[in-house]
Amino acid sequence: MGQIKIRLSQGLTSYQIKMLAVILMTIDHLGAYGFEIPIFSTYNYQLRLIGRLAMPLFLFCLTESIRHTRNRSRFLLRLYLGAVGTGVFTAVTNFLFDGTVGHFSLNNIFYTYLYVAVYVTLIEMILKAVKTRDWKKGILGAAGIGATVIPHFLSMALLSIPFMDYGLDWNVSMLLKELMESLIMGPWMVEYTLLFVIMGVVMYFAGNKYGKAFVLVCFSLLCHFAGPAMVMGEGAFWEWVNYRTPFHIVFGSLQSKMILAVPIMLLYNGKKGKSRKWFFYWYYPVHRYVISVVKYLYLVFWGT
Repeated sequence: MGQIKIRLSQGLTSYQIKMLAVILMTIDHLGAYGFEIPIFSTYNYQLRLIGRLAMPLFLFCLTESIRHTRNRSRFLLRLYLGAVGTGVFTAVTNFLFDGTVGHFSLNNIFYTYLYVAVYVTLIEMILKAVKTRDWKKGILGAAGIGATVIPHFLSMALLSIPFMDYGLDWNVSMLLKELMESLIMGPWMVEYTLLFVIMGVVMYFAGNKYGKAFVLVCFSLLCHFAGPAMVMGEGAFWEWVNYRTPFHIVFGSLQSKMILAVPIMLLYNGKKGKSRKWFFYWYYPVHRYVISVVKYLYLVFWGT
């Protein structure tokens, strides 16, 4: 991952914050995917807690990238290709090595980032249209936001196709479905839920690092207090939240510890730093698989 020289007096560049997030994410995934190795299972909670800092830092860097990218369209395309590449890699490795290394869920953080960038772009279009009274562009932007629900229903329709009825075995059927899910994923099904897409969008419009840090504090408090409320809450609203939404994944005291990323955000010095665009795109799917392969080898040679 290269050497990271950090001088706190000079602050941190976006690249340095992103590399810290990569390290924190890797630590988190040691707990998530390597938990059958004793050292990782013993300190599983600590590993997952440290990992809570990764996502908000990535969102912080993402909002800076959206603001400063020279070509927004290419940036969106790159995020989509990263999402598709991650999904295809996961689907193919699941098909080839499901019986040994194990089966990965199609968690795909790049779709979360993609929807943040898409919503930011469309909201900016609407705000500019209101300012210039270009109502056609305003309507187009609003229609674009509404159209983001289409991938959800389209993916649900495609995934409901009974491939086994066409004589395909279960593994081939799963491969086809996971490949389709790699190409299309709605905002409701993204990793970390739609809540974190909203947090990323609000971070972007919060402006500077202090505004972004304040947004993170607010969402951390929401996760902290919403978890117990979901457990204790009664009535139709909390029943809907518990059983009809995916928010229980992020609501809770553990996820609220992402507030610890605030000091790192405040060290941002406004500079981009180095640029290694594609490193982050391939590292995400590959490192998860490497951890699982190491876990598999451990169980084969040293497991009981």
